[in-house]
Amino acid sequence: MSTVLSARIEEKLAKRLEAASKKSNLDKTSLIRIVLLKGLAEFEQTEAVESYKKGEISLGKLGDLLNLNKWDSLSLLTEEKIILNYGKEDFEDDTKIL
Repeated sequence: MSTVLSARIEEKLAKRLEAASKKSNLDKTSLIRIVLLKGLAEFEQTEAVESYKKGEISLGKLGDLLNLNKWDSLSLLTEEKIILNYGKEDFEDDTKIL
C-alpha cells in the first residue's frame, strides 16, 4: 500500500531533481523515493548514534534501531569515533554470562 504525499520545494532543487532524473534514466517519483530512503536512513542513524552518545540507549538498542548486529554496531561507533558506554556494571554482567 502506498500513500501520496506532497511537498513544496525550491525551484533550484526542482531543477536539480529534473537533471538527476534525466541523468539516471529514472522517473522523478522513483528518484525521490530512492533519495528519501537514503536520507531517512542517514537521519535515523544520526539520531540513534546521538541517543547512544547521550546514554539514552544501549548498544543493543542501537543495533535494534538500525538493524545491525553487535559487531556492526561496534564498527559504526568506531567509524563515528564514539566512546563506548561500557561501565563496571556492564563488565560484571558480561563476566557473569561467561
